[in-house]
Amino acid sequence: RWTNIYDDSMFGETEYEIIQCVGCDSVRFRTLSWDTESVDPYTGKAVATDRVYPEPAPAGRQPMDTHELPERVARIYVEATKAFNAGAMILSGGGLRAIVEAICKAQAVPGANLAAKIDALAQQGLLAPPQAELLHEERYIGNEALHEVEPPRTQDLADGFLIIDHLLATIYILPKKAKRLKAARKMRKAAKKKAKKAPKKTR
Repeated sequence: RWTNIYDDSMFGETEYEIIQCVGCDSVRFRTLSWDTESVDPYTGKAVATDRVYPEPAPAGRQPMDTHELPERVARIYVEATKAFNAGAMILSGGGLRAIVEAICKAQAVPGANLAAKIDALAQQGLLAPPQAELLHEERYIGNEALHEVEPPRTQDLADGFLIIDHLLATIYILPKKAKRLKAARKMRKAAKKKAKKAPKKTR
């Protein structure tokens, strides 16, 4: 705690704290400060300013647009996101693993277990080897949540969802966008070719 007396009529105080969340165990540095120059005009009491460093991330995460994903993959993804936003970390971790399972099933890759199926995604060229390694990280998060009944760290889950978002875009969304761009380019090319062949009108 630090107190500063500016003069006989003006002074302020700042409290410094190290705080820890009882839910996710994250640690933050907090300051609570006030001075006699910042007062509520109605009550006449000093107004305190509360700051936390680093600043907490906005509550919840927005799911990606799922309309171009396979129905089963989209459903599990949305449910896992809801679990994360509700603070159900074990369910959310298991949901990440279930998303990976759903991706493998949608792509019909072979494998005796999930690890083998992830490797098959890379072998079939659906993912680059480094991307397959990222999916293995999702599997590890899910295994720890489900098999050891240990809640993953909030940051680990947030990173896991970021990875999943990029991989879902790579597997499903970007190829469809590329296909639409290619079709649009062909249509423009055909329209230009047709316009050149059309006879010119004479007055």
